[in-house]
Amino acid sequence: MVFLHLFLLAAVCVFAQNRDFIPYVSQIRVESRSNLTRLTWLDSPDARGPVYIYRSARPFAGTIPANIRPVVVRYGEQYYIDDSDDMENVYYFVAASDLSGRRYDIILPKINSISLIPGQGSEESIASGEFELPSAEPVQGISNLRAAQDGERVIITFNAHGPRKNAILYRSMTQIRVPQDLLNAVIVQSRIDSPFVDFPVPVPGLKWYYAVIYEDEIASGNMGIKPGINATSAGVTVTSEQTPERPLRPIPLPVLTLRNTMPDSHFMTEIPEQVPLNAISENILRDTKMPSKTALNLKRPRVFAVDLAAPTGGEESALFQIITEYFVTFQWETARISLQHYLSLPRSRDIEARARFYLGQALYYTENHREALMEFLKIRSMHSAEANSWIEAVLTAMVY
Repeated sequence: MVFLHLFLLAAVCVFAQNRDFIPYVSQIRVESRSNLTRLTWLDSPDARGPVYIYRSARPFAGTIPANIRPVVVRYGEQYYIDDSDDMENVYYFVAASDLSGRRYDIILPKINSISLIPGQGSEESIASGEFELPSAEPVQGISNLRAAQDGERVIITFNAHGPRKNAILYRSMTQIRVPQDLLNAVIVQSRIDSPFVDFPVPVPGLKWYYAVIYEDEIASGNMGIKPGINATSAGVTVTSEQTPERPLRPIPLPVLTLRNTMPDSHFMTEIPEQVPLNAISENILRDTKMPSKTALNLKRPRVFAVDLAAPTGGEESALFQIITEYFVTFQWETARISLQHYLSLPRSRDIEARARFYLGQALYYTENHREALMEFLKIRSMHSAEANSWIEAVLTAMVY
């Protein structure tokens, strides 16, 4: 291992002297305060693409483990704030990339990789005695996003620098690191200010993660998600303050047996012998034609206009895909399964109501009338006219 370190350091010196090509960051430093860790470095002068930050509980040696997902930081920022209170020993590696997207996984100890032992500072800071790092300039936009649990609620706080814009709060069951993670998140509310109080579902063992992003960034597709800055790195577990009540079990009624209350002479003790119809009666019954039952006139499917236009992203994109691929093509069973899977995750109130409206229709067309009725009853408060119309159609199908 010592020989490998010396070889890498010699290679770095050769690169620095020749100045041919330096595809790595340098002067990496780390500082820990409470549960927050600040990582700083100098960007590569030759690889000017995004910077990839890897964190592990084990030292980086040779290659990067495949199960580690990096955090992407724009070239030029040269710092990252992390939350590492759940790890005893933290190891970081910062990889540079070029504008074509090629990443350079060159691991150089104490140059672009470093370790942190909580409570003791970094190896580099201990050697030099430099524990204080220069404070960064105020970050334009959303910064210092924090989520604190308070009973059944979560208090969201953040700083907003620059012009006042429409800030949208996202909530997810997994950490939001890159824009693609927003597909699994729900919009809690738009136009929020700090502090903001959220009331997620209190599920034991489930952690909630948050991100605050400006609406114009979402519309332009230029969403810079930075864990520890505009996205939380640590999950929040919400506990219920109410004591769960035991369900009351109704007392069963006694079974009334008529044979115990009436004489045996009132009941037939033997099964009567079946008497067949005579030939004349059979011919009359055979020639009698029962009126045929008319086919049920099914209600035509309905779709909200907003779900026929391609959304810019977020949770509406998944609903749009279900509607365009399965719903409007009358693939009711596939639409039913897809919508039930879509609703298995928490959604914003308006989108959940629209998805349940489509699920009720899919259940109606697959003849699951009781389940369809329940879905339409759930959305009566938001879409009363449409819900009442479909409730009437479902009740008609149930008694048909």
